[in-house]
Amino acid sequence: MQNWLEFQAVVMAAGKGSRIPEMTATKPKCLLPVGNKPMIYYPLKLLENAGFRDTKIIVADNFIVDIQEEVDQLGLEINSNFVQIPSDADWGTADSLRYISDNILTDVIVLSCDLITDIDLHQVLNIYRNNNASLVSLYFSPSQDEQCVFTVPGPKSKNKFEKDIIGYDSKTSRLLLMASASDYEETMPISSALLNKCSNLTLCSKLLDSHMYIMKRWLVNYLVKDVNISTLKGELLPFVVKKQLSRHCKSIESNKKCIEDEEDEKPDIFNISKESDIETNIRSMSCFGNISNFEEMIKCYAFVVDSNIGIRANTLYDYCRINKIIHKLNIHLGDEKDKISPEAEILSNQFDKETCFVGPYTKIMEKTSIKSSTIGSRCTINPKTRITDCILMNGVIIEERCVLHNCIVCHDAVISAGCELKDCLISGNFKVPSGGKHYNEVLTAMERLMEI
Repeated sequence: MQNWLEFQAVVMAAGKGSRIPEMTATKPKCLLPVGNKPMIYYPLKLLENAGFRDTKIIVADNFIVDIQEEVDQLGLEINSNFVQIPSDADWGTADSLRYISDNILTDVIVLSCDLITDIDLHQVLNIYRNNNASLVSLYFSPSQDEQCVFTVPGPKSKNKFEKDIIGYDSKTSRLLLMASASDYEETMPISSALLNKCSNLTLCSKLLDSHMYIMKRWLVNYLVKDVNISTLKGELLPFVVKKQLSRHCKSIESNKKCIEDEEDEKPDIFNISKESDIETNIRSMSCFGNISNFEEMIKCYAFVVDSNIGIRANTLYDYCRINKIIHKLNIHLGDEKDKISPEAEILSNQFDKETCFVGPYTKIMEKTSIKSSTIGSRCTINPKTRITDCILMNGVIIEERCVLHNCIVCHDAVISAGCELKDCLISGNFKVPSGGKHYNEVLTAMERLMEI
């Protein structure tokens, strides 16, 4: 395993899953199943495949025990160091990174726990190194040939997608503009400085921000000094990208301020980004990378991927989508025994092992038909039951004579005898009464949902 001594990795896994509250009322988002693995497996495996030996995982303190137990059972070689943050604090990703700043000694790569991709991470890391970048952000182009048509469980509604406007140089890949489309109604002004700096500006509104960022250590230092920045994507990155075009003092003295700095209440980012003499000497002697523009103090790059699959499973639509196509990804999901656990007891002769995942200690009784479904651990599926295109999380009980199609059944839920469910989402610990017929519904205990 290669050791990336110049980078430290941080996985953000403290998110509350506010976009999918029905599924995260009783379990953290990072432990939701994708295929036969918890969601957090995929960014950890991505780092391990790239040669990382260690990573820090930021988790909420009320779920740290559950997450540690799940990660320890994954059999990964990468060493995971857990850092807990207060679950009752409304912290963003920048707040979390600031909290562990004393333990960040090198440049850093930050990943979200819901990133699932089969990209070769070395490509992104080398863009950063070759250009002596301050920041590299990974984006995915929308897939043109993916045949994945499905119905999202729950009430019928039009899927609303957040759109970001990303501007980058099509020749150099310099990241020059970041904005949210929701901030503009019809037109978006573009500064003359940006147009003068880049004659190959490409504007995109359909790129997916992977929430994977590689950044210089000095950006963490800047976060420590500017405590008003709470998020990386929404606040820090647009600010840093914009500062690339700003004029700044070539000679910075401790007792003088640059008169061109319009936001004088903020720390001077150019002063913080200045290389030490040792760093300058090392870079001047290096034969690696492009040093022709090394005098630029802030350089941001976009790495746009066209061919690989990349999804952030942070909405119900994307969570369902990734579970439909996970078997197509070039990601190691384990051997056959990992796909169908040897600790599972399967008595049915109508179980399609080619299209299903089954976790340990699950019992599937005779006279059941199961196809194209993911079934977690400790589940019990009783006779005369049909399950198709479903996700059953850990501890689910399906009683006799039930029919489920395209449903998500969350942790420890019970589907009582004689139920017929189609395109439904059942929240954790919820019991569906006997004989119920439900279509395109969310079945949940409302008082529990109100507490989130």
